[in-house]
Amino acid sequence: MSEEHEFTASATWTPSERTGALASGTGHLSTSFGGAPSLGGRADRTNPEELLLGALLACFVQTWAIFLTKLRLPIESPRVDGTLELGVDPAGGYRVEKIDLRAFVPATLLAERDADVAKTLQLAEKYCIVSKAVKGEGREVHVTPVAV
Repeated sequence: MSEEHEFTASATWTPSERTGALASGTGHLSTSFGGAPSLGGRADRTNPEELLLGALLACFVQTWAIFLTKLRLPIESPRVDGTLELGVDPAGGYRVEKIDLRAFVPATLLAERDADVAKTLQLAEKYCIVSKAVKGEGREVHVTPVAV
């Protein structure tokens, strides 16, 4: 028997103002958005690219925390930063070409248990639902531990 999970959201767009509104079905997320300034959008709104990166970061850090606990790696408040790069799509417009994630790890822990840290990051990448969704067609998610 398959297990299914469904999530909903709603978005509207006002062309004359070049802005939209996004709300999750639970009501916990509600934000205005617009195009990225570098793509001719508004600087006073978040953009879909930031939302995509934010979804990936939220999923990844939560999944990483699960594996940190399982492997008993003492990182009290895991932190992951990210960068998403767009490139020209030969079919027209733009596409995500590269996503880099930086997972912050205490320097002493990284020095003492580098292999365990790498394993937790690999498992997080493997099991993060959003990571799976953004890979493909030449796109990869690169994760690098950063000593802090």
